[in-house]
Amino acid sequence: MKTNLISSALYAVGAITFTIAFGSNAHAIETSWAEVQVPAKDYVQYEGSNPLFKDGFLTGFGSALALKEVKDDGTVVLYGLTDRGPNADGPNVVDENGKVQVSKYFPTPKFNPQVGVISFKDGLAHVDKIIHLKNADGSLITGLPIHQGLPGSTLERALDDNNQMLGFDDNGLDTEGLVFDKDGNMWISDEYGPFLMKFSPDGVLEEKYWPGNGLPEILKYRTPNRGAEGVSILPNGKLVLMEQSVLNIKRGDKKSGNTASFCRVVIFDPLTHEVKTVGYPINTDYKKPGDAKLGDITVINDHEFLIIEQAKDKNKKMQNRIYRVDFSKADDLTNALKDGLEPEFFKDAGGFKLAKKQLLVDLREYGWDIEKAEGLVVLPDEKTLIVTNDNDFGLELKVHDTEHKKAKIKDYTLNQDKSFSFDGKKADVKLEFTHNADSERVQKLMTIKLDHKL
Repeated sequence: MKTNLISSALYAVGAITFTIAFGSNAHAIETSWAEVQVPAKDYVQYEGSNPLFKDGFLTGFGSALALKEVKDDGTVVLYGLTDRGPNADGPNVVDENGKVQVSKYFPTPKFNPQVGVISFKDGLAHVDKIIHLKNADGSLITGLPIHQGLPGSTLERALDDNNQMLGFDDNGLDTEGLVFDKDGNMWISDEYGPFLMKFSPDGVLEEKYWPGNGLPEILKYRTPNRGAEGVSILPNGKLVLMEQSVLNIKRGDKKSGNTASFCRVVIFDPLTHEVKTVGYPINTDYKKPGDAKLGDITVINDHEFLIIEQAKDKNKKMQNRIYRVDFSKADDLTNALKDGLEPEFFKDAGGFKLAKKQLLVDLREYGWDIEKAEGLVVLPDEKTLIVTNDNDFGLELKVHDTEHKKAKIKDYTLNQDKSFSFDGKKADVKLEFTHNADSERVQKLMTIKLDHKL
């Protein structure tokens, strides 16, 4: 990899200089933006009848970002990752056995999670190649949920956009984190399991770990769809796996989601399978601990990493911040207990030492107006960051009900006859699958240049 060859033209478009406080030092920051261009042939093909999406869904490769190389001409080659595909929250559904379950809409149920190779130079970014993720037998992986009772089940039923029940994929993945090892293999994390997986450079699954099978069993208490949001790699080759939110452990009538003060970060040795778990302390400005969401993690040396932390605060103001985190003095929480309970049940983490963090960049102060910052890399100059967003494939579901104007889709039940009910009574509700907000619809790269190395 060629270092220190980032073209100055990368920052020439719309560059603005700011200063922020970091510890006792000040950093001058240059920022610039680029929109990721996706060829029409690589859009997610849609087989439904909604005319808004007759040309397909704009594929978003912003669930994770990994640096592949910086070429001699200054081109930055990034690998971006999709999640499980176009989807939206669904109603409660009455299944074929009369049981009420939660659901998600999947308007493109055949979608295959994939990696996009992105070239970035002179303020322009475009997807050059797609790597499709495949099972060991070569079959394509989908993003559909997993049968109840199997590792990774979120207890969700899948619906198409005509309210027809879909099946399961017991190899289904909701991919969220991506990093390369020294041999060029891709390590990918997922929110279903949470799973940690090794894929060959061409996208074939080679190894897979989950709670109780390589990963700490305690991770099974992840909130559904809040699993392993990010993965990075230490200089010694150990992987760093980040949970998106606090664990919601149940012990009797106690739930740790009400008291937890940290998210778990697992350090996993792919050779020996030894694990260590440290706690990342979340901010205290949320209405409840479970509101906190981490967006991505990237290692900067043998004992520090950067983490994106984001969510709406107590005042419903969206926050997107990057923190520098030092875990060198943090306790190993893998099997930690106090009075028979996990540290999540104590607001002070049971007295166990968590990692230390400092604010590096408040993205909102520098023009970030998107909800989901989910990809983060540091370039080889060690002072340039690139942040990207999850565009949700440009899809949004709107609910129209004149009688229940503030109702959300999860407030309704879809009955076996395809009628909707609200609080047990028939509801006249119309669902509209449409484009999301202009600011959210496309994938963008935000480049942030600090005035000295991290």
